[in-house]
Amino acid sequence: MKKGTRILTLALVCIMMMATLAGCGSSKGAGISKLFAGGSSYLIEEVGWYNSDVYTLKINADNTYELTYQEHRFGTTDPGIKGLRTIIYKGKCNSAASADGWETHVDYTLEPAESIFFEQHEKGYGRAKIAGHCVIDTNNWTPEMTELLDPENNAMTAQDFLGQYAETLVVTVEDPSLDPEDSSLGYRVIEMPALKLMAEE
Repeated sequence: MKKGTRILTLALVCIMMMATLAGCGSSKGAGISKLFAGGSSYLIEEVGWYNSDVYTLKINADNTYELTYQEHRFGTTDPGIKGLRTIIYKGKCNSAASADGWETHVDYTLEPAESIFFEQHEKGYGRAKIAGHCVIDTNNWTPEMTELLDPENNAMTAQDFLGQYAETLVVTVEDPSLDPEDSSLGYRVIEMPALKLMAEE
């Protein structure tokens, strides 16, 4: 192989490698950036059940979010699971230093969700407004979902559901990366607003 041909071949290989690396870099844009978690629990005195809530906020590098809310209900005098509920919101977000003044707190403003997934089962939801075992998925809407949510008019669509329950939310979190020397910090949800869907009891 002539010297000129070898140089040209080497140059083409370098160009291809740079293009591949550039492609890999761009594919990282939607990867996870931060993950925060929090929760609470309380006793439902009238039925003697405990209710435990766990919520997780995943922030992606492309300024999108996934907010997951999970509710677990279980008995005390009659042990066993009484209800399981999962709600997942996805959409766009932005962040700013927290209004509470703490240097390690961040306020994430979640724009109204572009999609909502809702699933619940077990007897603990028999009297809820959205009652019983059900699945609602705005990305995969079915006639059964319309009938469940709008039995009188049978007209509700996924966009109607989003219009009713997708909302702007401000979630305050603790971010340890803002003070790496403080070992007491965690990736915690500090303040979680009430969700419209959770008011449907």
